[in-house]
Amino acid sequence: MNVHEIEVIIVIVLIITLGLVSIAACLYAIPLCFIRQFHKPIHLLTLNVCIAAFICSTYWCIFFIMNTYYLHVIWTLQSCTTILYLHCMVNCQVFYSLCMVSLNRLLTTVYTNKALFRTNRWTGICIGVQWILAALLYSPVLFSNAEVIL
Repeated sequence: MNVHEIEVIIVIVLIITLGLVSIAACLYAIPLCFIRQFHKPIHLLTLNVCIAAFICSTYWCIFFIMNTYYLHVIWTLQSCTTILYLHCMVNCQVFYSLCMVSLNRLLTTVYTNKALFRTNRWTGICIGVQWILAALLYSPVLFSNAEVIL
């Protein structure tokens, strides 16, 4: 077995694992979306984690497929900064969504008398801020003139 065959096997294992993560995130999100009993702030934050995990694993699955089989298509001078931006953003969405769950739990525990922190509106604001922050935080990479070599 040569090095290229081993790399292809590793990529196939990664793609299968990431595919399973995507499927698991969808399966976990389905009851949160369709059962009315789960339409509470903590479950909406969990749904946000599922969505972030689905997007991240799907992105990496597509990236590994493209990087393995369509290498000449994915790596152009113009696409390097976009790919670097997407690398950072999709990974950080998962971390930020978990941080948002922790922050929300902290605020609801510390400020038990404040009803604001237990509302769907507050949860929606937190989720929106998380997605906007992750999109804007790495946007300078898109406008960078520096050469990016991954």
